[in-house]
Amino acid sequence: MNRSDLINEVAKVVSTKKEAQSAVGCVVSSITNAMKRGEDVVLTGFGTFKYES
Repeated sequence: MNRSDLINEVAKVVSTKKEAQSAVGCVVSSITNAMKRGEDVVLTGFGTFKYES
């Protein structure tokens, strides 16, 4: 699954594809920003993103 596939899946439960793009973008941006701050990101039931320098 790539970003486009994920947007299409999210679009099934929100009003528009544009909303889905915003939602996915927000999640990815939040994860990226947390990792830039050196934080680990834990999404229970999905996975863990660990910061390693």
